[in-house]
Amino acid sequence: EFEAEGASFRDLLRLRRFTAEQGISLYLKVGGVEALRDLKDALDLGVDGVIAPMVESPFGVVKFNEAVESIFGGRRLFKSINIETREAVERIDDILEVARGKVDNVTIGRTDLSRSYFDSVIQPDSTFIFDLIERLSYKVQSAGLALAVGGSLTLESIRVFAERKKRLGGRVSSMETRKIVFSTDRMLEQEAVLKESLRFEEIYLRFKLECEAWLSRADQERLTKLKSRF
Repeated sequence: EFEAEGASFRDLLRLRRFTAEQGISLYLKVGGVEALRDLKDALDLGVDGVIAPMVESPFGVVKFNEAVESIFGGRRLFKSINIETREAVERIDDILEVARGKVDNVTIGRTDLSRSYFDSVIQPDSTFIFDLIERLSYKVQSAGLALAVGGSLTLESIRVFAERKKRLGGRVSSMETRKIVFSTDRMLEQEAVLKESLRFEEIYLRFKLECEAWLSRADQERLTKLKSRF
């Protein structure tokens, strides 16, 4: 993602190459609702979907859609918005009214959402957040949109989601780590899915660091050669 992770174009190129080889869709979280430069990179990369972070108002949805259309035109593209602040929750009805028919998915980002309440008791795995997700799930479903949940997912998170599965009634269609999205059913029924998702991110980060070290080493060698010519 270009947003919280601050990934480079080269990072995304590696992921695009990998996902293309495996037949996996690649969704890119851009830096903001109107991040035109990021959207241009997304077009060049041939991503399958784009995600807008920190949508806090109906106008944010409008600006996101206008930005996507200005770059992608009429191309079919998966579009998702992140609801991850208290302000967004307070305006969720208005946001969903505008988002209806314009985006495909809403993702609740539990980490920033819990922090936005400025209350140490409210954490991603707190009862408050789980209850909030349950209430929001009805609204998102009524708007005809899919709902995903992410942000600091742990085995404890999976356990509580499993306990609430009947109460959620299938309204949370997917769950995500920073790098991978899985269907909720698969995440809840196969404990290894979360572990392997996090393992993939670990391997990817190690690979990324090794690549950067190799590139840095080449630059260092070039600097040494240049100094010898002074």
